[in-house]
Amino acid sequence: MKKLHEISIGFFGTANFSLCFLRDLFEHGVKIQFVVSQPPKHSGRGKKLKPSAVHEWAEQKNLKVFTPNEASDKIFMEKISKNKIDLNIIVSYGKILNEKLLTLPNFFSINVHASLLPRWRGAAPIHRAILSNDKKTGVCIMKVNEKLDAGPIISEQEIGIDESDNFKSIYDQIIHKGKILLKEAIVKIVNDDIKLKYQDEKYVSYASKIDKSELKIQWNNDANDINAKIRAFSPKPGAWTKFKNSESRIKILEARVIKDLDIENKKLNIGQITKDFRVRCAKDFLEVKILQKEGKKPIPAKDFLNGNKIQDFSFS
Repeated sequence: MKKLHEISIGFFGTANFSLCFLRDLFEHGVKIQFVVSQPPKHSGRGKKLKPSAVHEWAEQKNLKVFTPNEASDKIFMEKISKNKIDLNIIVSYGKILNEKLLTLPNFFSINVHASLLPRWRGAAPIHRAILSNDKKTGVCIMKVNEKLDAGPIISEQEIGIDESDNFKSIYDQIIHKGKILLKEAIVKIVNDDIKLKYQDEKYVSYASKIDKSELKIQWNNDANDINAKIRAFSPKPGAWTKFKNSESRIKILEARVIKDLDIENKKLNIGQITKDFRVRCAKDFLEVKILQKEGKKPIPAKDFLNGNKIQDFSFS
């Protein structure tokens, strides 16, 4: 029976999410023959080229790194084809791989995906699950084909979404459970100990990339839906709003829904704020717990109230 340190892989990844899995495999002795990441991008005020988190870390560990503009690039394909590997591991790489790359390994290519497929294929599965008030999500290891997130499932782990969960808490759970799941899957694959579960296309939903316009809070929505938005974007990039007659954004990072029945003064206009920082929504109220002014650190709402009189204020 082959063990982790006897298995050789190619790794495709770009984001910090990817790096968590690459680092874990490296620390457990998996033979990483090469790493593929997206090319450096212009970043910061000076617009200097900045390598991805995966690229930067891999170079520090003296791993062979490729950063092709396109995964089908002829020179890249020639170089990578010289490597003998058991598996390709693909985690948030950002591009769909062609058949030649997918079939390069002795076995096949696998992907770590942050949902319970076929629910939430695509770029932003954690955000979409919380925004949709899903009661559960999860992480799965799937065999990759040329269609986006459509391959058969090798293994999966369910994660419940509680009313107190936000993006970070679910993200952290997915990484923790996903790392265990990935290592187990790698060993099972090379030892021919898997049973594939094919996705039912009837239940497919797509997690489109988050648009900046989605971050603005619309107070004429139900408090429950607004709270889902706050949780989905907390702590970063943060759902935001503005006081009326102000251009400064305020991010709301934590809140809770208060039913109309529990509010004494129900005659407020939508967006209007009570003295204890409860905001009128189309249905119910939202009590702000943690917020962040532009250029400042997050603070509890009670601390904000100590330095700011907001009675008769409202959000636009």
